[in-house]
Amino acid sequence: MANLVYKRVSTDQQSTARQNLVLGEAGIEDPVVFAEDGGTSSRLHPLQRPKFRELLTYARPGDTVHISEMFRLVRGTGHILDVLDVLAPASCCPP
Repeated sequence: MANLVYKRVSTDQQSTARQNLVLGEAGIEDPVVFAEDGGTSSRLHPLQRPKFRELLTYARPGDTVHISEMFRLVRGTGHILDVLDVLAPASCCPP
């Protein structure tokens, strides 16, 4: 099982330093990091972002996805539900 880390900043003048700090403090072991290029628009749906799509292609059942803050990945409830549908399809986890 892998620890997958997703990082994104809104502009190319920003850095992932704060995300690195938060994720480092979480003590994630052997992370596989997927970092968007600076300036990858937050207006893009998460499932349209290149590095998040790469993460989804890499991910296997049992892997854990880590992000420093929800807003680094999603902009609202609709995005959350879309991402959850991809990460944890209903067929995998019967009630």
